Amino acid sequence: MALARDRAVDHNSEVKAALVTAQVFTASRVDLYKTMVKNAETVSTERRLQMYEAREAILSRVASSAVIDLDHFLQATVTEVGKMMGVDRCDIMVFSRGGELRITHEFRADNGDGQLPSFLEKIEVDINRLQDGFDIFTTHVIEDTSAEHLPEVIRTVAEAVGAKSSLLVPMVFQYEPVGIIGLHHCRQRYHWIEDERNFVRGLAQQIAIGYRYTKIYTEKEQEARINKALLEIANDINTGSDFSEVTAKILDRSVELLGLKGGCLAILDANGTDIHFANLRTAAGVSPDILKEPTLKIPSQHVLPATVERGKMLKMKGPDLDPMSNYFLTRILEAGAALVVPILIEDKIFGGLILLWSEPRPKPGFSEDDIMLSLGIADQLAITLSKDRLSAEVLRLRRELEHARSGKTGKIVGKSENINRCLEMALYVADSYTTVLLEGESGTGKELMADLIQSSSSRSTKPYVKINCGAIPDKLMESELFGHEKGACTDARQRRIGKFEEANGGTLFLDEIGEMSLSAQVRLLRVLQNGEFTRVGGNDVIKVDVRVIAATNINLEEAVGQGRFRRDVFYRLNVFPIKLPALRERREDLPLLALHFLEIYKKRSNKNISGITEKALSRLRRHDWPGNVRELENAVERAVILAQGRMITVDDLPDAVKGAETETDAKKTVELEIGTTMDEVEKHVILETLNYTRGDKSRAAQILGIGRKTLYRKLQQYGHESS
Repeated sequence: MALARDRAVDHNSEVKAALVTAQVFTASRVDLYKTMVKNAETVSTERRLQMYEAREAILSRVASSAVIDLDHFLQATVTEVGKMMGVDRCDIMVFSRGGELRITHEFRADNGDGQLPSFLEKIEVDINRLQDGFDIFTTHVIEDTSAEHLPEVIRTVAEAVGAKSSLLVPMVFQYEPVGIIGLHHCRQRYHWIEDERNFVRGLAQQIAIGYRYTKIYTEKEQEARINKALLEIANDINTGSDFSEVTAKILDRSVELLGLKGGCLAILDANGTDIHFANLRTAAGVSPDILKEPTLKIPSQHVLPATVERGKMLKMKGPDLDPMSNYFLTRILEAGAALVVPILIEDKIFGGLILLWSEPRPKPGFSEDDIMLSLGIADQLAITLSKDRLSAEVLRLRRELEHARSGKTGKIVGKSENINRCLEMALYVADSYTTVLLEGESGTGKELMADLIQSSSSRSTKPYVKINCGAIPDKLMESELFGHEKGACTDARQRRIGKFEEANGGTLFLDEIGEMSLSAQVRLLRVLQNGEFTRVGGNDVIKVDVRVIAATNINLEEAVGQGRFRRDVFYRLNVFPIKLPALRERREDLPLLALHFLEIYKKRSNKNISGITEKALSRLRRHDWPGNVRELENAVERAVILAQGRMITVDDLPDAVKGAETETDAKKTVELEIGTTMDEVEKHVILETLNYTRGDKSRAAQILGIGRKTLYRKLQQYGHESS
């Protein structure tokens, strides 16, 4: 038993020794494996030296100058790193404002001649969802891009560059992601070792620093350039005397600084219904025909809202992006893209600055420089207009005047409801054979309205004969209208044709028809009825085709009642009556008319007069104008002759106009007795307000805070319809 016990002990010892030996062998193999892995995870000293030299070369570029050529620096970096790392592609991707990951610089081992995917300028990525499953601040090692469960952004990048293995290292500066440096093997999978990862991480950090500081310097340099440009514009404004000239300089400078196709002002009219385009300036070689419509016909609030915050603007990046841009960039103006920057004066919209580019700008759109410079220029214009409100008002009136002239209204100037109604009626009846009777006080523009009807009719190329019935003696009237035969009277040495024969096939304008004698009216009736008449002293019946337009400054209906005008002739003439309003009934047209005559007479007198002062304009508004538009024209002509400065002042106006009571002089208080009923109070206030505005119902309704229809109804109740 002792022998057996000894053998058992020896066996146990052998087992223990074997176990120890096995453990030692296993440990040795683990150490050997670790050593092998460690050797595999490191690079040779020679390779490490190459990395160090490459890193130092890149850093020296950053440190050698305060300002570096960013594009050249980044391209040289990806080229050196790509070659040294032996990859198929090395690129730098940055995040753009357009919501994309853009490849800005790349190295390709095959120079693009192999079978690798072609270079893509942009990679569509949802920046807002970028961090879903993808940490932008972490290095991403992808040894197999076909593996499942890869983040979407990694799969998108891999597909874009055709990579089988990728190393994506973020470029971060002060916790702000700048972009990504990517290394890609496109032919086979690759195991990225630790030394390679650390090298690219350190390099990405240095690139981010150089990139960010260069961007900051560039931005500051751009900011300084913008400030300098705005300072030059401010100097132009301060040294310029004429607002139109200053505006032209500002727009020319804007076209040059921003590389524009053109630029102009958009001016909102006083009613806030239309936008007029003015002061168009274009780049060299660009025709001014890019402005197709001088007035925007669509609702203006879509382009220039009634209230606009500072810094807000309308961006039209291309004609194919939305209906508004298409209409604006193809129908109104001819351009690829546009910025509309509101011009505000005391928080109220005056108009806008329109800047036009030749090509569309869908992505990334307008640069920060474009936006900041545009806002600065609009602010400068707003400051100028705020300081010189009169220039702003003259500019607005001039645009409205040009718009009025550009329409089918002939020489008639105005935009009031009264005159527009007359113009609509005239154009409606123009192309018919109907006789038209124009009624209105002297100087209201009856002859101009007749001219408009004739020029808008199908007889516009046919004879147009005018005769003033009040300027011809009764004895000669019939001979003037119908002609006479030889020997018909003492001085009738030969046959003479009358005005009706001269106008055959065309139009005859009978001005001051109320002054025609009753005997001449008898002969006129016949020709109005059937187009037939005989010459004085003749028997031959002459038939003519003449369209008659008559005008009078008296009430023909009253003249009929008094026996001074034939009733049958009146009914023949009164087929289509148009009553022209007196100037006091269209006071809102006074500024336009005054500016119209100012433009005419300053050219004739060769004087550089830019406008009318607010006080002088106020006196013009207050005058009753018994002579109507003709009296206003004479007053402006006289003022131009007397004016010594660049503006027409109160002293330049005729005495009758100069003495007109202004609103500041008029009575602004209403006295009431205790016990007056509310109905009487209302009536008294309405009538006194109407007296204060000197019969201007629109102004009275505005002061009272009621509608014009309500005011008319109240006046009807009080029996003051004609107030």
